[in-house]
Amino acid sequence: MKEQPKLQLMKLAQFLGCPFSNEEETRGAVDGIQKLCSFENLSNLEVNKTGKLASGEEYKAFFRRGEVGDAKNHLTPQMIEKLDQITEQKLHGYGLKF
Repeated sequence: MKEQPKLQLMKLAQFLGCPFSNEEETRGAVDGIQKLCSFENLSNLEVNKTGKLASGEEYKAFFRRGEVGDAKNHLTPQMIEKLDQITEQKLHGYGLKF
């Protein structure tokens, strides 16, 4: 996702059964969506800086840079292994590579 976001966005749209038309691609729809969904844009929205869930958890707690390999700085090796197992189990059969 991080290496080729435009390509992955197009693949995701195809997977969801809503591929971009040639006209949408030409008019920059993919680039626009990529910009709107960027970490920089979403993390800078006022609602995501100051809002809270009913439980009191701040919305900003849901935003991390998400750097590849950074999980080891936040999770134990056991937690990472468990998440990998769950992800592979739930997404098995969808043609995704882990």
